[in-house]
Amino acid sequence: METFLFLFLGFAYLCLFVWELLQVKKYGIRNDANFLILVIFGLVYDNLIIAFGRFIGEGNTLEALSKIRYWFHALFTPTLILFAWNVFHKTGLLSTRQTLWKLLAYVLTIGFIVYELLTSIMGMKLEPKWEDGVLTYENVTQPGFPLMVMVVTLVLGAVGVLLMKKLRFPWLFIGTVVMLLGGLLANWIKNFPIMNVFELLFIVSLVMTKHFQFQVH
Repeated sequence: METFLFLFLGFAYLCLFVWELLQVKKYGIRNDANFLILVIFGLVYDNLIIAFGRFIGEGNTLEALSKIRYWFHALFTPTLILFAWNVFHKTGLLSTRQTLWKLLAYVLTIGFIVYELLTSIMGMKLEPKWEDGVLTYENVTQPGFPLMVMVVTLVLGAVGVLLMKKLRFPWLFIGTVVMLLGGLLANWIKNFPIMNVFELLFIVSLVMTKHFQFQVH
């Protein structure tokens, strides 16, 4: 059953990825909001590799493909801070010290990419894991506390609060709450990848936010 769930998630992300690529021509390629496309691409790859893991089987091939999953996570996920900056800027929520805030966004993004490379990628050790009919390779050296993910989520949540209060757009805030709720529920629900489902809802809220900012800009 979980194989089909990850196939569904991979296909859903693929649809979002294609949709966002089609929108690039409309809104322009030189836009920090387009970093969301990289994140979605990483999730397409992530979910499809998990879905097909049992068919590929244990060995060097699946291990190598799984390493790319972790590289994509380390390189792409921190760029959501730049996405948050872009929303903050384009919707008019920021009127002063724009250069300072932009610099801060880039410093945080680069800093967390380096942090992920040092803590998760360097010295990465993958081991096979079977769970509910799904075969994955897990990084056993990865830190237990997801510092980067938590900071990125909180940054997006803060922008979501401002969008809700200033522009009556609640979906970024709701998506962030859903993401946090998924993380909490995952601690109790062990036999179902609820975090992955809630993550899709979170990404949908980011896509909605991206297109909302162009409407008000």
